[in-house]
Amino acid sequence: MTRLFELGKTTAQKTSISKMKQSNKLETWGSETTMNLNNILYQNIQASPYFKHLYELKTYHEVIDEIFNHVESLEPFLKGTTASTAFCLLYKLWTLRLTVKQINGLIQHTDSPHIRALGFLYLRYVCKPVHLWEWFEEYLDDEEEVQVQGGPRPNIITIGKMCRQLLTEQKWLGTILPRIPVPIARDIDQKLKERSQPHLPPRRESPTYDLEPKHSAERSLRREDEDRNYRRSRSRSADRRSHRVRDYDYERSRRERDRIRDSDRDHRDRRRSRSRHRRHRSSSRDHDRRGNHDHDRRGSYDYDRRYDDDRRRRHDDDRHERRRSRSPRS
Repeated sequence: MTRLFELGKTTAQKTSISKMKQSNKLETWGSETTMNLNNILYQNIQASPYFKHLYELKTYHEVIDEIFNHVESLEPFLKGTTASTAFCLLYKLWTLRLTVKQINGLIQHTDSPHIRALGFLYLRYVCKPVHLWEWFEEYLDDEEEVQVQGGPRPNIITIGKMCRQLLTEQKWLGTILPRIPVPIARDIDQKLKERSQPHLPPRRESPTYDLEPKHSAERSLRREDEDRNYRRSRSRSADRRSHRVRDYDYERSRRERDRIRDSDRDHRDRRRSRSRHRRHRSSSRDHDRRGNHDHDRRGSYDYDRRYDDDRRRRHDDDRHERRRSRSPRS
C-alpha cells in the first residue's frame, strides 16, 4: 500500500513538473525579497559596490556573459564579510525571475562550469523542495569539474558531487542553505541510497528440457551409482583415519607403559642400593661392637685401606719381578 502511495506521489510530482515546464514558470517558495539567503549575506550583497554596478545589466544573456568573464569560484564571501562575485550575480539572476527554459539553459550550458553551478545554486535557494529531486536527478553523476574555492589550494569537485552536497547538506561553504522539510529530506536520502547500490541483472531460471523416460532413467541410475561410490570412498577414508587414530593411541599408550616401567626399574634399583648400603653399615657396626678396634665407628674404612695397601704392594712386587725377568742377565 505504501509502495502504491509512493508511486502515485512520484507520478503527481512528475505531472506537476511537466505542467511547470509547459507554463515556463518556476514554482518558487520562501521570501520574494531575500531569495532565502542568509540575512548577513543578503545585507552584504545589497551593500556591495559590485552588485550596484550590475544594475546596468538588463538581460539574461548579459548576466551570463558576466558570469563567464568574472566568476572563478563559488564562495559566498571573499575577505571577511564581503560578498563574492558569484553570489552577487546569483542574486542578480533572482531579480530577473528566470523562467524554466532559462534555468535549463543555465544548468546545461557548455561554455563554463560556473554557469551551470550557479544554475544549481539558484534552484537550491528558490525552487520548491518537493521538485528538487526531479531537477537534480539527471546530473548526480555528472563528471564535469568546477572550482568551488580559490586561493593557493583551490578546491575542485564535480558537478555531480556538488548536486549531492546541495541535496543532503545544510550549508554551502559556510553559509546556511534553505531548510528542506524532513519527509522530503528522508525521501531524497532513500533515493540516493538506492542509486548508490549496484544494480544486479535479474537472475535467470535454469532452462528445463523434456527428456525421454529412457534417458532420464539411465541418468538417475548413473547418479545413484556415483553417489554410492562417493559414500563408499568416504567411508574408506573414514576407516583409514580411525585406524591411524587407533595406531597412534596404541603407540602413545605403549610409550607411556615403557616410561612407567623404566621409572619403576630405576626406583627399584635405588631401593636395592640403599638396602645394600644399610646392611653394609649395620654389619660394620656389629663387627666394631665385637671388639675389632681396627675399624672405626663409620664402618670398615681402616680395613679397606689396609687391604688396598696390601694389594698395591703385591702388585708393585709382581711388576718388579716381571721387569727383572725380562731384563737380560748380566
